[in-house]
Amino acid sequence: MIASGTHLAIILAGLAAGETVCDAAPGGETAPLLGAMNALGARIRAGRNGATMIAGAGNGCLLQPGAPLALNSPEDALLVAGLVAPYDLATRVQCAVGLNGDAVASLLAGFAAMGIQAEAEGDGAIVFAGQATANPAIHDAGGWSDAAVAAVMLTALGTPGITRVGHLPRNPAGLAEIFVRFGAVIDIAANDRRWSLAVTGQTDIRAPTDTRTQEDRA
Repeated sequence: MIASGTHLAIILAGLAAGETVCDAAPGGETAPLLGAMNALGARIRAGRNGATMIAGAGNGCLLQPGAPLALNSPEDALLVAGLVAPYDLATRVQCAVGLNGDAVASLLAGFAAMGIQAEAEGDGAIVFAGQATANPAIHDAGGWSDAAVAAVMLTALGTPGITRVGHLPRNPAGLAEIFVRFGAVIDIAANDRRWSLAVTGQTDIRAPTDTRTQEDRA
């Protein structure tokens, strides 16, 4: 249960304080996602050996984007929507190839439970009105896609309190591990072959420790 691990790591790197070394090259399929994170306040530059260096804005410090956040991947669009949801930013997240209606419906229901004002705009965008504070909630994620679960986990990072996501059909350890690498506090529980997550919000999200030399990072 990993919602495109590299793409999720890019989003977390854009949120985390400090600079993260990402092995993905700055072009290609990750270019729209990197562009969205740059619009939200992350600073992105090319590193050595094809790496991408991402200096995050810091949890709670995303910037108001000056234009819609345009993504090509429906999964990336859901993840970015989850990231911006708890912030008081009037934001439009667009997907060039459209969005899965069931996944969007699951996500909008999750947002509504947290007091977040959002709506689907056709089949290719999610629009946020912006709100002062999102509230933690208990989500029944039965039938949700992995991307929708990861999106709500991203929302939980910016939400005070503990957000719980239950009735997961698969072990979420791989998904949680990506978040934990950036300092997220996540507890996993299992009951009768169903798993649940508890995500503590507004924790100190930081770039993972990197052992490469300064020359390698340059």
